[in-house]
Amino acid sequence: MERDVFIGHGAAMTLKERLLDESDREFINVCGQCGMSAVENVEQRRVYCPNCDEETDIHEIEMSYAFKLLLDEMKALGIAPRLELIDAV
Repeated sequence: MERDVFIGHGAAMTLKERLLDESDREFINVCGQCGMSAVENVEQRRVYCPNCDEETDIHEIEMSYAFKLLLDEMKALGIAPRLELIDAV
């Protein structure tokens, strides 16, 4: 039984390594309150949520560039994708 668990964990980690770590990893900022992607203003050195107009509950998350592209294209079509964040303890 333990052998199967190690094989399963190894397969999952190999997939994560191949599809995310060594490929197209992207970091984006997400608002913890509404789940929308936050905006980074480089001139003011400020990261804030345009929907909530706050900069207190912003989290940087890691995802693949293909998923980020999907979210951006959904926003261009008028669909507001929201990401639900949970604490990984």
